[in-house]
Amino acid sequence: MDGIDRTLGRIGVVSADGYGIIVRRRDGPGDGWFSAAELDGSGRVQALLLSRINGMAGPPEDHIRAEWLLESLARAIADLGGAFIVAAGQLPELTPENLLLAAEGGLFRATGITSSRGIESDRLEELADAFRTGFASLLEPTVAWIDGLGLRPEKTLWHAAADRLAQALVWSGKAFDRPDLALELTQLTVGPECPDPRLAIPIRRAEDEWGDEFHLRNTCCLAYRTDGGQVCQSCPLQKTLT
Repeated sequence: MDGIDRTLGRIGVVSADGYGIIVRRRDGPGDGWFSAAELDGSGRVQALLLSRINGMAGPPEDHIRAEWLLESLARAIADLGGAFIVAAGQLPELTPENLLLAAEGGLFRATGITSSRGIESDRLEELADAFRTGFASLLEPTVAWIDGLGLRPEKTLWHAAADRLAQALVWSGKAFDRPDLALELTQLTVGPECPDPRLAIPIRRAEDEWGDEFHLRNTCCLAYRTDGGQVCQSCPLQKTLT
């Protein structure tokens, strides 16, 4: 895919400016990076990561850690796909073989790609379809593992993943100064009319006291149930936002 390294350079610049979008190009696993293919149905890697997650005052209950694990994975993948589409109309191939992940404290912090395979298009619908398909396929083993253990229901996890994608695209829209494009991409990818009912959520925005937009979530990340935690401004439990 022409220009992938140039787009990675643009993403690196916005990351240096303080936006939480961290994407790298690497030859393969190593130095703290591992293949997304390791997040398989066995749950071996997911269980290891889950055991390392801590809150502000110690490890939360397992169902809370499972929620955070899934949401951090969704955010990492969404940052990758969203940044490429919003910045340059490109999308790297979202497959386990092409995706690398880096985690810290049990949570995913960055993504990497190992090849230049992918698509480039001026049709946003085409990019959104590929984004949604890859996003869902990468999440499926972890969603199934968490649901199978009875930690969090599958439907809630998918909606939380969609919320995270919508939140990530707010960041990408700001970072590349294309908020309208990012919002349209959000609607196409996980909006109410999207083709995958697991990811179909209402897309609503609000502004904070500084005038910055944020996504109004449809699910709760459960942070308020931990010692020292509180309800986030985007949480559906915020009575002032309903």
